[in-house]
Amino acid sequence: MKKIIFVFLLIFMSCKTTNEIRYVNQYDCSLEYLDSKFEFKFELIEFHENFAYCATEGIPYALLIGKTDDPRLPKKISVFSQCNNNHYTVGEKMIIVPKENPTKSTSLKPIYFTKDTIVNSVKFRKIIGCENKIIWGNPK
Repeated sequence: MKKIIFVFLLIFMSCKTTNEIRYVNQYDCSLEYLDSKFEFKFELIEFHENFAYCATEGIPYALLIGKTDDPRLPKKISVFSQCNNNHYTVGEKMIIVPKENPTKSTSLKPIYFTKDTIVNSVKFRKIIGCENKIIWGNPK
């Protein structure tokens, strides 16, 4: 029995992975914040729920990505809704009340939503929502 276990361990230890996965942080899009002072209508097209508590070592937020018809804003924007634990449905229409960017008044940074993908044995990570301009605000 000891010989079988020894042979098994020897075979197991000699196995080697042929594919190594390199890891690349790809934050290729910059976070561009908009300072808006006016409320605006918003139609939700993508939603990422906040699962963190407000008293964490970062700034938790719900990520709402949607369309707006306001000519003062881009057609598609990301809304970071700080400490918002509500759930929203895609297609829902709401009014967004902008608020000041919390990173201006604290040293804490947002806890970003990220997406990983592997292409040709290279793992890329991307911040979700950074492809749009960002407004900190809350749904009304």
